[in-house]
Amino acid sequence: MSQGSKLSLAALGILAVILLSAFLLIHECAYGGGMGARYKACDCRGSEWVLYDQTPADGPRKTVCFGIVRSTTCHRFTGGPQIECPN
Repeated sequence: MSQGSKLSLAALGILAVILLSAFLLIHECAYGGGMGARYKACDCRGSEWVLYDQTPADGPRKTVCFGIVRSTTCHRFTGGPQIECPN
């Protein structure tokens, strides 16, 4: 096996590991809440990043969890009573 093919194989292996870890560890966490809409939140064990957070009249809030999602809760609206999460 030549040096170039070994390097290509190693790069392909690293790319596969990165894609697999992204698939397993990146999850949509919080979403919704705009205009009094349903809001889903989660308990993230890891880092949670806010993608966008607009005022309730402008639109929803969305976060992404890089790690493990321990639990998910749904609310009738942001800060409202808890309801059953749709599947």
